[in-house]
Amino acid sequence: MATLCNLITGFLGAGKTTLIRQLLAQRPPDQRWAVIVNEFGIVGIDGTTLGATDGGDAAPASRVEVREVAGGCICCAANVPLRVAVTDVLRRLRPDRLLVEPSGLGHPAAILATLAAPGLAGALRVGPVLCVADARHPLPGEGSADSLDDLWRDQLSLADVVVVNKRDLVDDARHATFIDWIGSLYPPKQAIVPAVEGLVPVALLDAPRARWRSMVAGAHDPEITSIAEPPATVDGMGTRHIACSGTTCSLGWIFNEPDRPETVFVADAIDRLLIRLSAIVWATGARLLRAKGALRTDQGTKLVEWADGQVRIGPLAFSGPGRLELLFDATGLPDGAVPARLAETIEPMLEDAVRRPASRR
Repeated sequence: MATLCNLITGFLGAGKTTLIRQLLAQRPPDQRWAVIVNEFGIVGIDGTTLGATDGGDAAPASRVEVREVAGGCICCAANVPLRVAVTDVLRRLRPDRLLVEPSGLGHPAAILATLAAPGLAGALRVGPVLCVADARHPLPGEGSADSLDDLWRDQLSLADVVVVNKRDLVDDARHATFIDWIGSLYPPKQAIVPAVEGLVPVALLDAPRARWRSMVAGAHDPEITSIAEPPATVDGMGTRHIACSGTTCSLGWIFNEPDRPETVFVADAIDRLLIRLSAIVWATGARLLRAKGALRTDQGTKLVEWADGQVRIGPLAFSGPGRLELLFDATGLPDGAVPARLAETIEPMLEDAVRRPASRR
């Protein structure tokens, strides 16, 4: 029997991972689900948080497996990492449903083509594509000159269902304007659903698919591949990881690795740290797209996020090593050493935000 498959798209910071966690919480108990998460960088934040809880009572069930494909977009490099990951999950688990979450920089057209290619098409029954949209995102004509807006519109155009997330952060007039614009897109959407914290009915995964989707040129050159530098040791903290694909780069750290002392951050310092990170990236001429982490603090483990100038910090329960990752656009910067220079500037700030034993203060 073919595995049901849904593609969950959306731009950086829209709330894709939160939506998937809400869907996993509604999984029928007799079904086995799997999730393939594509991280642009190496550190792997979203896969970590999907395998954790947000402080609630219910942890993800044992009949859910999360598989990470890190380092670049799975819509690039001929989709080899995606095909390998899907094939492996299908062979080992034979899940009833597979959710695929590409990077926020991923273009859905190439991913859908891979899922429908010979070798996978017979094993998958691809259902509706869900796109998560932040209701605060500037609409065409509202003054946004973001070079990535074409990708955002392509993601929406190719979706069957649009989840308009963060409904609680906009007023009624803005929400109505946003919904009207989504409704004007062609082909028409099968459903446009408002949401707070990504909470939508799991039945959306079985909504009808559009009869056809406009062919939209991919946002990535299919020959672009991710280039990752070898991990670098950061004394007393963990390892640094850098990866770039085209002009987009990730810079991340993994803390609390085996044989290293536990790295505990001061919770009250995290908000200021995230805001300073944005300013430092801007100072290099680059642009911060997202910062996200799972950090151990003196007030428990926290999920920390920065997107569109907004900071979000909340509880998180997970057993893996702490981690933090920045994703930024270095368009127009000729110097490939920007990520390393950023790391050298940021790491003292991380040190300052780490709680130290009294004897070392």
